[in-house]
Amino acid sequence: MANYEWEGENASKSAATAVATMSLSEGQSSRVYFASVDKYESACALLRDFCARTSSHGIPLIGSPAFFNRCVWTFITLFCFIAFLVQTYWTLSDYLQYRTIIEMQLKFEPAPFPAATVCNLNPFKHSEVLKYEDLARGLNIWTNEMDKMDASKRMIHVRKKREPVVYEPIKVQCRCVYGNSHCVPKRDPFSQNDTMCICFKDKSSSNIWPCYPEVVWEEEKCYSCSTTNTCIHPKRFPKPEDLLPEEPTRCLCQSVTHNCVVFTGDIPMWTPYKYSAYVTSPDADNEELKAYGMKDKNDLTSKTVGVKEAIINLVAAMPREHRQNLSYTLHEFVLRCSFNNFKLHMDPVYGNCYTFNFNDSVELKNSRAGPMYGLRLLLNVNQSDYMPTTEAAGVRLVVHEQDQEPFPDTFGYSAPTGFISSFGLKTKVLHRLRAPYGKCEDDFRPEGYIYEEHYSPEGCYRSCFQHAVINTCQCGDPRFPLPPGFSHYCDIKNNTEMACMSNFTGLRGFHHIQHECNCVQPCNENVFETAYSCSAFPALMFNLGSKCPGVPEISNNSQDCTEYYRVNTAYIEIYYEQLNFETLKETPGYTLVNLFSDFGGNIGLWIGFSIITSLC
Repeated sequence: MANYEWEGENASKSAATAVATMSLSEGQSSRVYFASVDKYESACALLRDFCARTSSHGIPLIGSPAFFNRCVWTFITLFCFIAFLVQTYWTLSDYLQYRTIIEMQLKFEPAPFPAATVCNLNPFKHSEVLKYEDLARGLNIWTNEMDKMDASKRMIHVRKKREPVVYEPIKVQCRCVYGNSHCVPKRDPFSQNDTMCICFKDKSSSNIWPCYPEVVWEEEKCYSCSTTNTCIHPKRFPKPEDLLPEEPTRCLCQSVTHNCVVFTGDIPMWTPYKYSAYVTSPDADNEELKAYGMKDKNDLTSKTVGVKEAIINLVAAMPREHRQNLSYTLHEFVLRCSFNNFKLHMDPVYGNCYTFNFNDSVELKNSRAGPMYGLRLLLNVNQSDYMPTTEAAGVRLVVHEQDQEPFPDTFGYSAPTGFISSFGLKTKVLHRLRAPYGKCEDDFRPEGYIYEEHYSPEGCYRSCFQHAVINTCQCGDPRFPLPPGFSHYCDIKNNTEMACMSNFTGLRGFHHIQHECNCVQPCNENVFETAYSCSAFPALMFNLGSKCPGVPEISNNSQDCTEYYRVNTAYIEIYYEQLNFETLKETPGYTLVNLFSDFGGNIGLWIGFSIITSLC
């Protein structure tokens, strides 16, 4: 029994300490394998055992008996290990860049029709603006400044050409602002309810100024007339008895300033856009010029921009009902439409705008492509009531998603009168990746967002800018809505507020604070690309009807109706060019799977490691 115990004890000790020794030929090394971890008395012993038994290339050869071989293999192993670390760093850097790939897919199916917002390029009706003293005063100051500039240019032109100034009377449709002393020529030949005036026309330059109502003129016989064909009123300065007899001159005299002009017979009618009209108003002081944005500005464009911004500021401070009454109603603006259901959108720059397909709970889809199957609008801009500061006649169009603010001053397209403007649409559906690959949110709405509609990056930047103006100047920029709980716009008559807002905008600008704003792109967005084309409207042989739709003042005269439509209407077509749309989807360009794959390739390439290698 004891013999068996001794043999078992020796057997276990032999198993624990067994060492296989191999006789190697000259030049070869021997390896010693430890069969049990009980002999690993230190980490160095464990490391020596791993280096002796590992399947990784190069590491076992570091223990070569020859000194030279050990040095060479140590250098090679360290070099490969460093190369592995460098390439692993590059791989991790590539992964942490979170690159994306755009996948494009073309889908053929009925496309959802977007919302369309239309505005008149003239924001406010001139006849309504003149009812407000501050607005009328701004226009009068601007007109007077324009007259001074044009009169100065005219005098320079006359001096250069050495041509004498000669006047003659001309009839003009005009609008009188201050009784009979201040009349403004109207350029629209179809303008209604205006006053017939007689104006002084400069024969050399075709300039018209001043104008007075026809009722204050009367025919007289004048004796004291100059070479300019102007005469002294005979009732105020009768002919002296000692003056030599001379043949009297037939003249027309007005009773406002008692000036006369030589009258030879029939008085011609003014042809719009052929002559230049000049009107006068009381001179403005420096404070008024500064308030209306025209001080220290020497060109037409800068003065016009200044007074337009001043009018926007004044109108923004008015109650909503007054602002709405200043602009065009839906009935006045839209003469014909292939669909109904419009919503009023009040824009500070373009006045009353109207949005079609605004209800995002109802999705309209196009089943066919082409202009016959889209939205068609006939819009009346009514140039006879345009403000003199409006440079162009036409409409502004914005195509956007149903639940978004239109922003016509930034994203709109302009369409002229007298043309059919066709806007062919193409839709792109964008799908962006969230963090860490991108910065986008679908349900994002920052605190203090000033617009009622759903979030958009443009609205976010404007909200951020408005809050910055309020924090700096204690008043809001009239171009943008005010945040809840704040109700004070910067007043153009308050020099401190206007100087603060002007300095803030000039120094930092709207775009310069974008990096300070927490604004992100939506993860899912529809983008509408537009192709524009146009053709003349109406055609010569197109019959608009004897009653001239939308213009009750013109009846039984198709030629006048056609001419009115050419001057005052714009035809808009919005449609899909093709019933397909592109889907652009962001996908990760370098995923975690790619990272593990490249890491395994690097470690296998440089040091011959694998998961099993670390376990053996």
